[in-house]
Amino acid sequence: MSAKAIHKARSIANDRIYTPQPLADYIIGMADIQPDEWVLDPCRGGGAFYNHLPSCHKAYCELEEGKDFYDWKTPVDVVIGNPPYSQWNQWLKHTLSICKDRFIYVFGVQSLTPRRLKMIEEAGFGITAIHLTKVAWWMSQSLIVVAKRGATSILSYSPIHTCPECSIMCGRGIKGRNPNECARPPAK
Repeated sequence: MSAKAIHKARSIANDRIYTPQPLADYIIGMADIQPDEWVLDPCRGGGAFYNHLPSCHKAYCELEEGKDFYDWKTPVDVVIGNPPYSQWNQWLKHTLSICKDRFIYVFGVQSLTPRRLKMIEEAGFGITAIHLTKVAWWMSQSLIVVAKRGATSILSYSPIHTCPECSIMCGRGIKGRNPNECARPPAK
């Protein structure tokens, strides 16, 4: 993603949705932060995470303060927060490049995809805990995901299953098409 595209994506209003404090407190508890660890809140927003972290070494990024997460290069032990959903792939890639031990993120239920799980696994992390939650004013249910470097994942995934007749994602079952029939146009 180009710098211009990233900047445009950051202007999406739904990427600035703050985490309710009781939920942020619960997530912080899931992180098991130790006093000697370096913790990064990559998108501080209103401070629900950063302002309530237990005793530790801490840092934050916040684009509106000129502290861009994508500019952060120093490795940290823990990354914790509620990332902008429109940037998941790029955000996750950067997180995996700076995180030494574990990250704890809020994922929309449909955002934890096989592709992203594969990215996490290939970077040497395993999912060690998942918590399902619903915030009434958010778009859908959310998953609190804890990923730890070197851990065995509690979650498995499989690749996309394509149409057994044409071996592609032909559109069967989409836009009113019959889910039991290949949607690929017949060859002429």
